[in-house]
Amino acid sequence: MSSLYFRENIQSRLRFSAPSGLRGRWFGAKTKPAVILFLMFLLLSSPLLQSLTLKAIAGELPKATGPEVIAITGARILTAAGQNYDRGTILIKDGKIVDIGENIRIPAEVRVIDASGCLVTPGLIDAHSHLGLGPSGGVTEDNEMTDPVTPQLRIIDSIHPEGLGPDRNQFLNAVAEGVTAALIHPGSGNVIGGQSAVLKLRGKTVDEMCLLFPAAMKMALGRKGAYAQKGQMPMTKMGTAYLVRQAMLEAADYKKSLENYEKEKKKNPAAGPPPRDLKREAMLLVLDRKIPVHIHVGPADDIMTAVRLAREFGFKQLSLAHAEEAYRVADELARNRVTVVVGPRMITYDDQNRPVNLADYLYRHGVEVCIMTDADVVQQPFLRAQAAIAVKYGLDPEMALKAITINPARLVGLESRLGSLEKGKDADLVVWSGDLFDVRQQALRVFIDGREVFRSPQLSGN
Repeated sequence: MSSLYFRENIQSRLRFSAPSGLRGRWFGAKTKPAVILFLMFLLLSSPLLQSLTLKAIAGELPKATGPEVIAITGARILTAAGQNYDRGTILIKDGKIVDIGENIRIPAEVRVIDASGCLVTPGLIDAHSHLGLGPSGGVTEDNEMTDPVTPQLRIIDSIHPEGLGPDRNQFLNAVAEGVTAALIHPGSGNVIGGQSAVLKLRGKTVDEMCLLFPAAMKMALGRKGAYAQKGQMPMTKMGTAYLVRQAMLEAADYKKSLENYEKEKKKNPAAGPPPRDLKREAMLLVLDRKIPVHIHVGPADDIMTAVRLAREFGFKQLSLAHAEEAYRVADELARNRVTVVVGPRMITYDDQNRPVNLADYLYRHGVEVCIMTDADVVQQPFLRAQAAIAVKYGLDPEMALKAITINPARLVGLESRLGSLEKGKDADLVVWSGDLFDVRQQALRVFIDGREVFRSPQLSGN
């Protein structure tokens, strides 16, 4: 038997069993969800867990001697692609999924992980995060509050690749809860905040982590109190919308000047180009439909202003962050194919003070939904807890899984690589001790690009 061949019986090494089923396992009958989430916060913030996470990631993983072939067998597999398996196998080679199903031939000399009794899902993807940009309510690096229009700013120039205090292990703790990628956005202090990025949560530098940049242009509608206090535009919602229109029209003028220069250069080789303008260059990405637009909104009037701007300027794709009143205009959003990224507030209330499970309501009205943490508003490790809230109040679990996997991947055009477990895709996946939306269950192993980047301290051996 080859030294590269490992058979690991996960269940026998756990200190707890992996329960099955979803209903009735959320909390004890007298335990409030808020209490459970608070306890989870304390646990994830504790030095003990952080040290265990660091130890698990840095010190106890098998040393790869070359491209490793891995077979994960016996698990229930949720692919987020429509086809699930009760006792499936995933074969991984060179960072990709090369086969998946229930009757997979396992080649000789592979590392076999017996995940019987466990669950495997795609790695989780947060569609809206500020990971590595500082603590919410503290000093952060995501809002350049000297100018309300800053499309030229690049979020990758602000991200700390480990995280900033008080939680200096933000990235590691996120991976330990199954988060393998995140869309990192500038903040919402400005009307146009800058260019977003997609990171895979592996590597030591932002450059190693960066999967896609620029991934989107971040904007934010509504009143801007910081500028109103200075007596500076925008002081009103219409002022905010005007600044977006002005930026788009200035980009169109800049594009025309570049085209005129190219024509003139053919006649006169000595002709000089127009002065370079980084702001307008950045807005050309939107004007030329090269990147989508992601807009922070709340009330229904701001939501419809965003839709109006998208129609007016032909945005490549529009997604809305937060959008607490999206249920009021759900049919309009579905008709205009607008994606809503729900969170961190998962439940809102209508005019009769009745709770509205926003993700579920929008899904049932034909709107594509993603779910976010808005980290560090809700800490990054709690992404699946956010989705679990939606499931608790009625969202179909399969749809909740898609809202934190394939839908965020589709939002930025990466669905051919990320977000589901299918042949040819990146091997980003998580082995869970039990059901994903039972917050008591744990990530046992996390793989990114086919490499095991996290292993639970509760697992022993190889």
